[in-house]
Amino acid sequence: MRTFLTLVLVLALFSFASAAEDFKVGKSCVVETGATYAPGQVIVKFKADVGRQAITAAQAALGTTLAETNSSIGINLLNIPADKTVEEMVAAFSSRPDVEYAEPNYIAQAFMTPNDPYYSYQWHMPMISMPAAWDQSTGSGVVVAVIDCGVAYETYGAFTQAPDLAGTSFVPGYDYVNNDTHPNDDCAHGTHVAGTIAQTTNNSLGVAGVAYNCSIMPVKVLDASGNGTYTAIINGITFAANNGAKVINMSLGGPSTSTALQDAITYAYNLGVTIVCAAGNEGTSAPQYPAAYTQCISVSAVRYDQTYTWYTCFGSTIDICAPGGDVAVDQNGDTYPDGVLQQTHDGTNYGTFGYYFYEGTSMACPHVAGVAALLIAKNGGTMSPAAVRAAIQNTATDKGTAGWDQYYGYGLINAAAALNSISTNNPPVANFSGTPTSGNAPLTVNFTDLSSNSPTSWAWNFGDGGTSTTKNPSHVYAAAGTYTVTLTATNAYGSDGEIKTNYITATTPSTWTTITSDNFETGMGSYTDGGSDMSRALTTTNSHQGSYSADIQDNSSTASSFYHTASYNVTAYQRLEVDFWFKGVSMESGENFWVQYFNGTSWLTVGNFIFGTTYVNNAYYHAVVSIPRTTYNFPTNAKIRFMCDASNDQDDVYIDEIIFRGTTSAAFGGGTTGEISAFGNSLPEEFTLDQNYPNPFNPSTTIEFSLPTAGPVTLEVYNILGSRVATLVNGSLAAGRHSVVWNSTTDGGASVSSGVYFYRLVTGDQVMTKKMMLLK
Repeated sequence: MRTFLTLVLVLALFSFASAAEDFKVGKSCVVETGATYAPGQVIVKFKADVGRQAITAAQAALGTTLAETNSSIGINLLNIPADKTVEEMVAAFSSRPDVEYAEPNYIAQAFMTPNDPYYSYQWHMPMISMPAAWDQSTGSGVVVAVIDCGVAYETYGAFTQAPDLAGTSFVPGYDYVNNDTHPNDDCAHGTHVAGTIAQTTNNSLGVAGVAYNCSIMPVKVLDASGNGTYTAIINGITFAANNGAKVINMSLGGPSTSTALQDAITYAYNLGVTIVCAAGNEGTSAPQYPAAYTQCISVSAVRYDQTYTWYTCFGSTIDICAPGGDVAVDQNGDTYPDGVLQQTHDGTNYGTFGYYFYEGTSMACPHVAGVAALLIAKNGGTMSPAAVRAAIQNTATDKGTAGWDQYYGYGLINAAAALNSISTNNPPVANFSGTPTSGNAPLTVNFTDLSSNSPTSWAWNFGDGGTSTTKNPSHVYAAAGTYTVTLTATNAYGSDGEIKTNYITATTPSTWTTITSDNFETGMGSYTDGGSDMSRALTTTNSHQGSYSADIQDNSSTASSFYHTASYNVTAYQRLEVDFWFKGVSMESGENFWVQYFNGTSWLTVGNFIFGTTYVNNAYYHAVVSIPRTTYNFPTNAKIRFMCDASNDQDDVYIDEIIFRGTTSAAFGGGTTGEISAFGNSLPEEFTLDQNYPNPFNPSTTIEFSLPTAGPVTLEVYNILGSRVATLVNGSLAAGRHSVVWNSTTDGGASVSSGVYFYRLVTGDQVMTKKMMLLK
């Protein structure tokens, strides 16, 4: 009986070899090992209630100078004295009561990125998370049998080794078509398939392969036309199983079942061989063999947009899907067909090679075979076919109908997730983080397991009597106090504990006393006109409530202002706050207004609000300016003053509902200096999290959400493995509509590659999560 290759006609639509001048070779990503942190620098974050003057004084006292500041998360990069070590300065800052944490400026290493110049056109590699997978395994020591029409693996007679396979490892195979030991490719298909599995990678030539350090066993069972008998295929299967292959790739098949073929499959499977087969290109639910046998992993095909292709077979035998391509479209916009790119010859001239876009389940299949090799290599060289299948299926990215379905099987293969799911015979190294680590009681903390080596169970002790066995639990600290948190992570090879002493601080909420408040409905109240174009405005449009607001203008070259008429004795308080709403009209980018505090002898700026980025015109914002005793004097004659830009260009800032308040509690809560809490003219009625836009995106996207009440909020981004890659919000926000921009390049860095991410919003006992797609 004869069968035919299910990819009867693969399309060689473009050869890079004939148009190399269209491409440039990018600088390779080379990681130099050595120092783990930058010399001469430390990162310091001061506590939220420490003002800039106090921070500057602390830095100067220890002989450091400011290199840069990240205002989004409030950290300072400091240059340390030449006669001090990083360790000494970390210890010195860590011992200060006004410092939240200090640490070295650690050096990160980039994910492995091949330097092959046409890798950027292999859209199918990042689709299955190969950059992160290569950091864990490259397939070393695993033999993969390519049972096909041969491979251009050697220069022999009329055949020439493919240039981009020159660095690939090969082990002896066999030619069951010509009955010799030279299984060379006279069809072009087998070389393309072998390239997806193990194309020579990081050789500054061509393209990359999934498991590029594995060894390929070429086994020829199909002739130049792509046809081969079942007996040839059977012989190829048993040869591979008997000669050390751990994985068999068969990008071939036929519509007829065969007991002999089934026996050969069973024989190889029982010898511990993982068998991966193309589902077929018939575009029907009719089963194709050997893919339909239960011992085989049957692979259907998706295209660039991760939908199943027009040609792929489907039905009850499909196990997994992988990129197969669609050469009729250019969905990624790179000006080339969306096929799977590898090097091969043209099928006739066995010494003339190019880089060709092919499509088919034949192209999807070797992606899965390559990942199987990565798994086996990471597991020490041995792994049962059942364990390989479980790792692949259980970590696949779900597509189509939730769970298994007849088009995508268990979903799109995810190489990095599959590798992360298996242990490497090492006990875990426990590690975790909590967000937030401080705040008013009751304080809800979301804990994230960061342990390595794939723990399978977790034991948490939260320090207040609470425990959990959940991987990423949330815990509520009901009472004020400082708590030590312990995590014990366990897998089949042992356990490890991580203790973070005094890690969580829950404080008693402050009790506030209103010193004075004004809404300007009956006059200027406790404020007086500072002159220079200030007025009490009668306008319902520009008032946050009622009919009046205070209007400070920049209609002259002198700064406009208004300030407290009387002075206030604040000596009994531990902290002061100025709570107010404001709205700009016609303010140009870079123009500002500021809040000043009179400390008994001089006016000091405690809040500065610059328009153009964070603040826009014609929207009301809520701000809370903090004035802590640790930074400022608290006299018997304190005052507050609002001042506006003196640009003389007819602009206005309307200020309304001003509350000047103080607390006697040493346990501070509330806002930070200049914190903006909300925008918009009305409060939302419900808690919402919107879909990010744009989506897909690169590199930035905007996330908006609504809070019906004020409270602590965290907004975090996670990858598909559940690891947090960015914290966008972590603090108290007022009720209202909020907008946050995530720049994946600057907030995430090298750890953020193309793929699916989740963003989670937590406030109180409410949690919402949405999915987004980054396409770099």
